[in-house]
Amino acid sequence: MFGRERTPFHVVIKAAFEEARQRGDRRMGTEHLLLGLLHEPRAARALGVDVAGARAALEELDKAALRMLGLEVGDMPRVPRKHPPVPGTALTSSARAVINQAIKGTTMKTRSAEAPRHLVLALLQQGRPDPVAQLVDQLGIDRAAVRSRIA
Repeated sequence: MFGRERTPFHVVIKAAFEEARQRGDRRMGTEHLLLGLLHEPRAARALGVDVAGARAALEELDKAALRMLGLEVGDMPRVPRKHPPVPGTALTSSARAVINQAIKGTTMKTRSAEAPRHLVLALLQQGRPDPVAQLVDQLGIDRAAVRSRIA
């Protein structure tokens, strides 16, 4: 779906798919898009978060969700497991909508450079119960401040 292109936007999308694979998720969601964006240095600076901190916050959200179901998990082992790649068409409906919104916010000439910025803006617009909204809140990202920095 996203080919072998090396534009910043494609690098972000591929990183998001890799983040989903590493977590063992079957589909790429908006939370993975945020993690993928953090592989892009300008986006990480604008958001004021690093990828390791975002991964830890997402793991904490997962544990909290399990506790709400009555399942207590201790420290999860750090031994990486081998997960199959997430298919390029396996996106959540929210992730697909956010990607489409980011693409529509650009022109063909500016897409490679501007799409990551539009992706950040689209992700910041997401509200609860979308996983990325919960992750943004968990990380303490000030949406208005980020919008003003990248606008």
